[in-house]
Amino acid sequence: MKGNVVGELAAASKVHVMVSYWWSRGDSLANHQLGQILTRAAGVDQVDLTDSQSLDRALRIAVADPAVLAELDEWWQMVETRRAGNGTRNPGLGLKTSIRYLTDRLDTATMTPEALDECRRQVAAVDQTIISAKNLPELAHPDAEMLDLLARYLEARSRVLALA
Repeated sequence: MKGNVVGELAAASKVHVMVSYWWSRGDSLANHQLGQILTRAAGVDQVDLTDSQSLDRALRIAVADPAVLAELDEWWQMVETRRAGNGTRNPGLGLKTSIRYLTDRLDTATMTPEALDECRRQVAAVDQTIISAKNLPELAHPDAEMLDLLARYLEARSRVLALA
């Protein structure tokens, strides 16, 4: 009996960790489905999927129910398959911040060599994220918002590279 309880706790813990990990990748469609599962399980109107603490609380409640635990186990495996095991975060999650960072520096009166180097590092990091995510749903089938973000990023990127 004791071994069974330990096994159940280990399974619940693994599902909790894996769901948290795949949630953090920012797959909007999958996270919408997760929100529906957790909202049903937690018995609340809505789980705030933008807040990691809210998600954690809902998961602690959800993994205690064997039926929901099984559903969450299927969910994270579906997301892992959907993303072909690629753990790269949705590039759209940080793109707005990167664009703002680059344009703020580019719009200053004077561009120091240090600031230009930092902008180049930012461009290299964003480029690497986009390359890593090229086969993910967000880039393979971009929505209008993602296309707008990519266009704005390319504009800022071009301005940085033109200063080289």
